[in-house]
Amino acid sequence: MTGSENGGSNKQATGNNVQEEANIYEDDINLIDYFFVLWKHKWLILLGSVLPALIVELIFFFTPRSYEITYVYDVRNDIRNDIRNDVRDDVSGWNLNEKNYNVFVIRFYSEENLNKIANKLRENGLNEYAGSVVAAGSNPNGLRGLLKFEPVPSYIDLSKANITDTRQLEQIRKLTAQLLRMTIAGETKEKLLNISSVIRDNLEKVIPVYMIQKQLSDDIRTYKMRMADIESNKFGLELTLKTNRNVLEKFQKMKGGYPDRVEGEVVLQFDVGSKSEYLPLKYQMQAVESQLIQLEKQIAVNEAKYKYYENLLALNQKLFAELKNNVSSYYTIQQFHSYLTELVVSYETKELKDYLASYIKRIENRISISTPVSENPKMYSIAKGTVKKSGLVFVVALMISIFVSFLLEGLKKARLRFRKN
Repeated sequence: MTGSENGGSNKQATGNNVQEEANIYEDDINLIDYFFVLWKHKWLILLGSVLPALIVELIFFFTPRSYEITYVYDVRNDIRNDIRNDVRDDVSGWNLNEKNYNVFVIRFYSEENLNKIANKLRENGLNEYAGSVVAAGSNPNGLRGLLKFEPVPSYIDLSKANITDTRQLEQIRKLTAQLLRMTIAGETKEKLLNISSVIRDNLEKVIPVYMIQKQLSDDIRTYKMRMADIESNKFGLELTLKTNRNVLEKFQKMKGGYPDRVEGEVVLQFDVGSKSEYLPLKYQMQAVESQLIQLEKQIAVNEAKYKYYENLLALNQKLFAELKNNVSSYYTIQQFHSYLTELVVSYETKELKDYLASYIKRIENRISISTPVSENPKMYSIAKGTVKKSGLVFVVALMISIFVSFLLEGLKKARLRFRKN
């Protein structure tokens, strides 16, 4: 019985081996069939994969090469000019901290400013680029492929930085850029030079007007707040002054009512804790008179400051109105400078003339620093990536060609079976 079982096991093992050999043979047959199919359609596969890659390579070869040029601006703050403490901002510099940089980018990519750039491009015969600029009005990211800005060093993303110290965070927020890179891309060197000329003109002459308008708005708000502070303190100072005058009058009556008193005789003045302090009446009167002088002086100073801030407020509102009425057109910082030089002549008050003269100097400084470090930077060609793109096309076309070959062979066999049936 054991022998019969062994015989059955041997037969089963032999059957399994035969089946495995048959499967291997069938796999070999399938692989050979696949090879024959590929060899049969070799010209289809060769032409179907190589030809598209060659066409793509030729297209990129004859496509005009694109170039890019980078202008670098020195935007460091000059601490020697940081002497204007009567307002929070200064028009003489870029002041590119992270907040101001974001405002600058928003201003530059605003629809109003992009339309200004597009109009200038059309005037220079660059209609295609002007169309790209207008189209980017609804999608600014589309223009950033042709024009981009980069602050150096770049600002730290606090959302990704593991910083919890409030002082350190505040210091990081105050960090300003040292350089500003502007990279412009375009087809052909001649077109790119014309395009960069238009972009530079806008960046250096028009964008500063937007920044000045913002700073004027901040100045106006600051002067209004300072005038409000003076007005709110006015009642308290006048009340204290009136009270001290009444006290002085009473002291004078006390002195006049007792002519026989000795000069050094004392009169109760005030209590300190559990003790009563005494001073001569004469000294008390001198102390009140001194307080009156200080209060009158403070009130006079506040009145002078109020009048000065009032005049500055009116002047800044006038400057703001000038920009507001002209900023929609291609109004430049040079035109604003000319307006200021004409305006200063119309003022007779020395304080306002001095203020305007100082403001004009700051505008001139802003104009002088709105130039790139190098007027003629190098122009670089942008890599087309021809090899990479044609290689990708070759791989995709090869896969499609192989698939088509097997599809054709399958259809052929299906037709033969159909005819036999």
